Amino acid sequence: MAMLVPSTLLAFDDTDSPEGMCTTHLAALVLEELSDYDLIGLPRLVRLNPNVPWKTRGNAAICMPLGRASGSGRICGSLKGEPVRCHSKGRPGDPEDVLGQASKVLERVARFDCAKTNPGIVASNQKPPPSLYWRTVRGIVPLADVEGILRRGGAVWKKYKEGRGIIGASAAMAWRPRDRTWEVITYRSPERVGTPRTIDPGSVIAMDRATRWTFNNYDYENDHVAIAPGSPCPILYGVRGDRAPELLRARKMIKGEEPESWLLFLTNQATEDHVMERRIGSLEPWQSARVRARVVERPKTIIGGHVIVRVSDGAEIDAAFYEPSRSFREVARHLLPGDEVVLYGSVRDVPRSLNVEKMLVNKLVLDFRKAHNPICKGCEKSMGSMGKDKGYRCKICGMRAPLEAASFEVVPRKIRMGWYEPPVASRRHLHKPIRRMSRKDVDNL
Repeated sequence: MAMLVPSTLLAFDDTDSPEGMCTTHLAALVLEELSDYDLIGLPRLVRLNPNVPWKTRGNAAICMPLGRASGSGRICGSLKGEPVRCHSKGRPGDPEDVLGQASKVLERVARFDCAKTNPGIVASNQKPPPSLYWRTVRGIVPLADVEGILRRGGAVWKKYKEGRGIIGASAAMAWRPRDRTWEVITYRSPERVGTPRTIDPGSVIAMDRATRWTFNNYDYENDHVAIAPGSPCPILYGVRGDRAPELLRARKMIKGEEPESWLLFLTNQATEDHVMERRIGSLEPWQSARVRARVVERPKTIIGGHVIVRVSDGAEIDAAFYEPSRSFREVARHLLPGDEVVLYGSVRDVPRSLNVEKMLVNKLVLDFRKAHNPICKGCEKSMGSMGKDKGYRCKICGMRAPLEAASFEVVPRKIRMGWYEPPVASRRHLHKPIRRMSRKDVDNL
């Protein structure tokens, strides 16, 4: 059921490309253009299914609650030196007017030249049902379904090219947070976009150590500033965390290039909303799943340095740990048949595999290894192997012995039970860092 809101919701998606632009930056440009409207609450940055094959980059949609506000509000950004305020109360505007003004901005800056960029923009005084968000963050939703929902809710919209951005925009409108985080995003001046970013790594490390509630700031394993994107987009950096006031302080700690503008967003990042509990036999391509399984074969390393671990919960699948995950991949190499694990990851179609993004090791078997071959009782000499799984034979008298006659010892395992995750630079936007996991998260396992 759609829900009335005290604002006009404006949402858009699919305006960027791997070569530039950023959908979050469109939010800043729209606020500059629609100066006769106020923010009634924070703009929302909503990440959707990270596995859709036609995404442009991070699969993020934006929803902005706009209207005529009452009260002075609180500062939630700055656009070219002018403060941006968000308000707790207001009156909705005219969706047709909001759509008309905002679509002109989108048409001016969206990357229509990219084959994967298919923008969509929606305005409405009602929220779509929350089920639309959950379907879109966890699966693939047909455009026709979304347009039917919008039509029933009295929304207005525009779509460009194939118009798939309508799906993400509508899902961003439909999001009702169960869990949430915030991100303060800073933007570069236009003349700097496309040039190397200047960010002092030492200041990022200092900020990371001085703040309690921020996360994914610096990749210490790879000596990498993780708050800055790698693409030539307008973003200078973004700091994510669990407390909005701390993010505003954290922004002031970063040294280097001076941003032209910044905005604070409410987000679903690091919530793992995309992950569903699944049995291996029910996994489908483009899903993200949590699977409880047992290791059934020793890990193997394939071309490219990727590690493959065969696991089973009755049905079997290859669990893939990719080379960029570095130390996480090394953990996988130390798994043994019989170990029990909970794997978080995305389902690849061909070859069918679970690309692992986080792991809980619940049980470790004893690692028995042969210390030496059996001793011949007659000759008192060490026996020789007759081949794999064929037992032993004395080279002098020919006496034979079974496999279990050898002496074995328990070798200490090189991993422990507990949680493991990739280094910061290898994590996806919706990945919930172990440091964010609550007692409830752990108890639910």
